[in-house]
Amino acid sequence: MILVNSLGKKFMKKPINVLMLSALIATSPASADIAFNGFASIVAGATTSSDEQLWGFGDSDYFKPGSLFGLQVSSDLSEGLSVTAQIIGRGADDWDPKFEWAYLGYRVNDSLKVLVGRQRAPLYMYSDFLDVSYAYPWITPPRGVYDLPLDSIDGVSAVYDFELGEFSSTLHVVYGANTDEINAFGETIKPDFDDIFGAAFTANKDWLTLRAAYFTAESTLPLAATQPLVQGWQMTPFAEVANSITLTKKDTSFAELGFQLDFDSFFIVGEYTELQIKDSFYPKEKSSYIMAGYRFSDKVAHITFGQDESSVNRITGTVPYGLDPTLDYLKAQTDGLADSQANDTNYVTIGLRWDFHDSAALKFEYSDYQDDLDSNADAGLFKVGLVTVF
Repeated sequence: MILVNSLGKKFMKKPINVLMLSALIATSPASADIAFNGFASIVAGATTSSDEQLWGFGDSDYFKPGSLFGLQVSSDLSEGLSVTAQIIGRGADDWDPKFEWAYLGYRVNDSLKVLVGRQRAPLYMYSDFLDVSYAYPWITPPRGVYDLPLDSIDGVSAVYDFELGEFSSTLHVVYGANTDEINAFGETIKPDFDDIFGAAFTANKDWLTLRAAYFTAESTLPLAATQPLVQGWQMTPFAEVANSITLTKKDTSFAELGFQLDFDSFFIVGEYTELQIKDSFYPKEKSSYIMAGYRFSDKVAHITFGQDESSVNRITGTVPYGLDPTLDYLKAQTDGLADSQANDTNYVTIGLRWDFHDSAALKFEYSDYQDDLDSNADAGLFKVGLVTVF
């Protein structure tokens, strides 16, 4: 099976874009008009202490937070036209199936392909196969960097492959929107991410891969918890503060830089991201990781260092204390909201991947997580994952 051979034995050797992934997962005998292929991750995890929580895991409910099953259906309609759909059921969502991909593709020529419909946004280095754990060494890619509340868009994109000097390059441009329900700020909300526009550029030459991406959107996040503060400020002479609390039609930007250095047995991967919701209480969020790995026999050992940080962005600087008790209360509550978004955390993850089967791998990981602002949030997490493609 081409999927197994390409992802299992050569992962991280070359940048893999959405077109390559579609071909890999959808590969089937040439006589088949419709191809069915799938992937699965059965993940168990537990923290080192009963009072610790990390990335959805605690000392109970070991399997649901990290497990998933996916099925992809593809068909070549001839003359450059194809259709692809991907459905995933996640344990964290009580196994409710959800369409992650549902798009029509048209190959204009050997270099250009256009995709229309629901598709994965190329936000990160591993976006194109984000849910296919078999395709990379970790059980899941590093949190922090890979934690945007959306990873798919409904819209149109174009993928252009070309040579730039001695580099094989890909430019992936997207435009669309997303209104999927998400968990944000401790609430389950239905946001509007409109006018999502951006591009990702990847260049590869031998052992070196470089990547950059930049996206903008108009974001609306209807937060119930902040409404009392919004209404309170609107009745004061400082009503402009309410606009910074209300996350409605806010210009939002996301930037990413990544690289891979691959020397056969030894490889290094790193990414850096920035997220900013402008004119709001939400601070600029910066995340990064660097991973080093070593391949030997049918195993891969790796270690990852990650960091996430965001400074406090207080929006009440023009409002002095002592003018009025109500204003003092609103200022204190608003400053507290801004302070709650501060983040300064780091983690180290060590892991081992064992390809014990041609289409399956067993993965072991331990993560040590440190919160420099709240030591009570420090945690250790053990995870074991059985991942496969079929």
